[in-house]
Amino acid sequence: MGQGLFDWFYARSLSEWILFSLLGNVAVFGLSVYLCGWLWRRFQSRALVRSPRPISGRDVLLSVCCVLLNSAVSVVGFLLWKAGAIRLTHPSALRTAADVLLFLSAMDFGMYVFHRIAHLPPLFARLHAPHHEHVSTNSLSLFVLHPAEVLGFGALLIGVMLVVPLSGLAVLVYLFLNVLWGTLGHAGVEPLPRSWLGSPLLSGLGTSTFHAQHHLHPNHNFGFYSVWWDKLFGTIDVGYADWLRHGPPGAALDAVAASSALGNRAT
Repeated sequence: MGQGLFDWFYARSLSEWILFSLLGNVAVFGLSVYLCGWLWRRFQSRALVRSPRPISGRDVLLSVCCVLLNSAVSVVGFLLWKAGAIRLTHPSALRTAADVLLFLSAMDFGMYVFHRIAHLPPLFARLHAPHHEHVSTNSLSLFVLHPAEVLGFGALLIGVMLVVPLSGLAVLVYLFLNVLWGTLGHAGVEPLPRSWLGSPLLSGLGTSTFHAQHHLHPNHNFGFYSVWWDKLFGTIDVGYADWLRHGPPGAALDAVAASSALGNRAT
């Protein structure tokens, strides 16, 4: 089944793939926005912010640019695959699962490094600052990125695939998990029960709480899928364990609300 799907992908012409990629990324965007709103309505009792940040015209513009550039990255990947530079395999289910973990681990480390770089003062002001105006997030926050950040993520993604032959299905699973993680991280709620978050299985994951803290305390919690790199390099927020157990304190929620209000007046 997996190989048949990728045979169909491979048979597409460039113009067909451009259209397919654009429609696919628009669909992913729409599903992410819908899920973000649903999560806020469903789990508002576990809110990490007082209220979502109002959507601005700049949010919409940057989100449209993000979708278009993600589509362009997909086209570049397609051309490199057709040229033989990217190799997609169709191994056993066990090997596919291993490839998912390998891809997640490689991207997690790469994204941690690039995120730290994006927070260096000269780059932060030029590139990453608009994303961090979303101290209180909204349904577009995941896509409110400078075009250079979108292309940087795409370059990292393609770079890993150029170096490591991966299962085609593993790539699809990774892309699904990436959007899911990003949506959860910017939904403004913690959907997982707090009694689960301290379990050995989940304690290493980059939770919604983990990323919400990063938006409030930008010098901490740079990881995306996991907390391990922050623990290793000493950048994890000292209050993260308390937030996991009890949720954000009222003072933190008030600080988020105040920062969001200031950002709204500035834009």
